[in-house]
Order: sequence, then structure tokens, then C-alpha cells
Amino acid sequence: MSDILGHSERDAVTEILNIAIGQAAASLSQLVEDEVALSVPSVEFLSPVNAAARIDEATGRLDSVAVRQRFQSSFSGDILLIFPESKSLELVRSLLGSSVPLDSLTELEQEALLEIGNIILNACLGSLANQLGISIESSLPTYARGKGARILDVKHPDSELVMFLQVDFILTSKGVGGYLAFVMDIASAQQFSEAVEAYVARILAG
Repeated sequence: MSDILGHSERDAVTEILNIAIGQAAASLSQLVEDEVALSVPSVEFLSPVNAAARIDEATGRLDSVAVRQRFQSSFSGDILLIFPESKSLELVRSLLGSSVPLDSLTELEQEALLEIGNIILNACLGSLANQLGISIESSLPTYARGKGARILDVKHPDSELVMFLQVDFILTSKGVGGYLAFVMDIASAQQFSEAVEAYVARILAG
């Protein structure tokens, strides 16, 4: 799975998404009225089974929550922002304020996570579109909860790949770990790789 992108292409995707999450961090800082920092993501291509296992390992096999958007371009798929459910509450309380009691967070949590996810996912898709010189259309974000396999919701595991990125959120003194995942079929993953290769070639050509 890891040979979909070469070393230089992997570095390029990391840099493109690093720019995107930097922009998203600035937007989130305004939203929560506090400093938010996001780490540089590392990029891996995993099988859906391995990606689901990675998510479940991070939660101790407890539930995760995710914000999901469908996107379409020369390549298409789904982009997800995923958190362990317990960590998502920390983000929500940062957004809504610590005075909100935990037993009333259910609907507010979903709304807050959708807002956070919308900012981050649109920043990532927008950065990919701008840097790769393509047009990307996306759907409205949706909320999901469950184990890794349910979150990823892969319909054809033998013909789909997951581009998997670990992202660490730092809110003041608190750290919240989450993941970005792009779920694409193999044909779209190859088209994505070709778009990144063309981008790298343009950069090298000056």
C-alpha cells in the first residue's frame, strides 16, 4: 500500500496538508478564542482493515466519532476527521465552554464537531485543489460514531485504500490526538498520485 506515492510525492502531500491544517488552526483559534496548534501530518496508505485497526488501537477498542465529507475531482472519495469519543468531548468543551454540563453535550457535541470538521476538511480540500491546480467539489459534512470499520464505512475493502494521517491538536496545555483519512478506490488513488507527481514536476521545473 505504501508504494502509491514515492518519497518526493509523499513529502509534497505532507507539505500541502501541513499548509492546510495551519490555516485551519488559525480559524479554530478564532472560533475557540484560544491558541490552537496542529502538528505536521505523516502520510501512510493503508488497507481499510489496517486503518480500522489503527483507529481502534488508539481508542482501546472504544468508540470513535468522525466528521465525513464526500469529494469529487479527477479522483474522488471521502475525507474524514476522526477522534476517540472521549477526546472529542475535550474539543467540544473548549468550543462551547467548560460551563456546559457533560450530560447535555450529545446534540451540541455533534454540532460543534461538525463545525470543527467543516473548517479542517474544507481547508484540506481547498489546499489540495489550489496546490494541485484542480477543482474539487464536496458534500455537506455528516457525523458518524462507532468502531473503526463503521467509521470508515468501506464498501469494497479489496479495491479501496485509505490515505491515513495522524494529526495532534494542541489547545493551550491540552493535547487531543485525531486522524485524517482519505478513503479512495484504487483507481482514484492512482489518479491522485498522478496529480501529485505532476505537481512535484512543476515545482522542480521552477
